[in-house]
Amino acid sequence: MLSRALLALRDDIGNGDITTLATLSQVQRKENAEIVVKEEGVLGGIFEARAILEAGGLKVEFLKEEGESVEKGTVVGKVRGDVKQILIRERTALDYLQIMSGIATVCHRLAIRFPGKVASLRKTHPGLAFSEKKGVRAGGALTHRLGLFDGFLIKDNHLAAIGRELFATSEFTEEQKISAIYESLRRAEHYRRGHRLSRYFIEVEVESREQALAAARNHRDRGVPDMILLDNMKPREVERCVKAIRETAGPSVLIEASGGITIENFESFINAGVDVASMSSLTLNSRPLDISLKLVGYKQQLKGNSSENS
Repeated sequence: MLSRALLALRDDIGNGDITTLATLSQVQRKENAEIVVKEEGVLGGIFEARAILEAGGLKVEFLKEEGESVEKGTVVGKVRGDVKQILIRERTALDYLQIMSGIATVCHRLAIRFPGKVASLRKTHPGLAFSEKKGVRAGGALTHRLGLFDGFLIKDNHLAAIGRELFATSEFTEEQKISAIYESLRRAEHYRRGHRLSRYFIEVEVESREQALAAARNHRDRGVPDMILLDNMKPREVERCVKAIRETAGPSVLIEASGGITIENFESFINAGVDVASMSSLTLNSRPLDISLKLVGYKQQLKGNSSENS
């Protein structure tokens, strides 16, 4: 994660910050700067911002913790060191703070209403996956899988590939899709046992009540899946599937809804009885929190001069 943050900085610097090189003396001069939150929210991205600033020899002190709620106007961090390094690193450090704080803020507002039921997806901006998931966690929501390596999620394309292997066709009946579900769960559980991955969940994606029932029966009889994902269903259909799953497998299997879920309709899916609902908008659509880094004294001095000249 540290190397990715510094890679982002290198992308910004390129062959050099030509504005800073052109306008500032090469003599090292220390300045103080403050990081100020300009709207209410939840703080994220401290680790990445600190790493970027400290790699330039700057002294950094954060006054607030990751996941802490902050009010508008709060000074959350102080920076001291070579002014050129402050200017070079300012934007990239703020990008992490703003993006991750924006995610944390949205997640927090939803998680306090539905604790333990809000989850993100693996849909993130390339290169920012782990950081954005940290923002989700800072806001109190669930990260689901961090990547392909820490959980089994059998999706429609896995089932299509298995179906072609089993039936040598590209058009599947519902019965064939259910057979693919059974076979995929058998293989996943065999792999999990063989590779000693018992701490990793197995989840399968279903698209109909019949498929949901098949997964529930497999859980009842063979212990997998651990979770059933109801994909791209309307709340009423989700409710029907939840009832059928519970009647078949009881409460031991977790039920997730995903696809077409937004902040606005989130409650309707929770009311349909799922254990958790996940959506991509937490990481892809959260607005960055307004945060700035300013050299101490400059704007205040300008305001004073303006007042005197009026």
